[in-house]
Amino acid sequence: MTADPELEQAFELFRKGDMEHSIPVLLQYAEEGDPEVQSFVGTLYASGEGVEKDLEEANNWFSAAASQGFGDAEYNLGYDYMEGLGVEKDEETAFDLFSRAAEHGSAMGALHKAMCVAEGRGTEKDERKGEELLSLSERSEDTAVLSRLGLFYYESGRYVRAAVVLRKAADRGDPFSQYLLGTMYIDRLGVQKDDREARKWLGKAAKAGIPEAVEALGELNG
Repeated sequence: MTADPELEQAFELFRKGDMEHSIPVLLQYAEEGDPEVQSFVGTLYASGEGVEKDLEEANNWFSAAASQGFGDAEYNLGYDYMEGLGVEKDEETAFDLFSRAAEHGSAMGALHKAMCVAEGRGTEKDERKGEELLSLSERSEDTAVLSRLGLFYYESGRYVRAAVVLRKAADRGDPFSQYLLGTMYIDRLGVQKDDREARKWLGKAAKAGIPEAVEALGELNG
């Protein structure tokens, strides 16, 4: 994230689970105005990792970073407005933040903007433009984006497209995509029924700790 040796060390300590020595340094940099660190600290408060979970505090940090045009923070703040997490639900504000996030390079922001346009959430519905934007997200190399897009297609009943996108995410090792793709091979959704493929993907997801995959695999194996 940065060439600052002290900050790099703090992130390294955090990755090793040393919250006592990493969190104070991260908070210091966030308070000094580093937008990347502010956004990261926001995710900590959102998840409760290393700090007490506090959605309002999370959004304060996302807001601070977003005010400096940091795309990931704009996306995270937009998501919280869309879902009403720590703030009053406001789909128009969410869409505006997703749009700004997309402009500032956030692939997840671009995807959520596309979904909003396709569904008319926070903005006027435009299916043609929405499909164009969704197609752009299909080219993403971001595994999380592909997984979320695959789920969007799945929930929309567009199973063939869902299978294609989920396969990309599954090939990149995303456990949820592996699980969902495995069930599609069982249920013949967007793909031909193939118990062998189902076992392969469900097995990978089960090994990664997805309990639903363990259950589905057990039912498949009888």
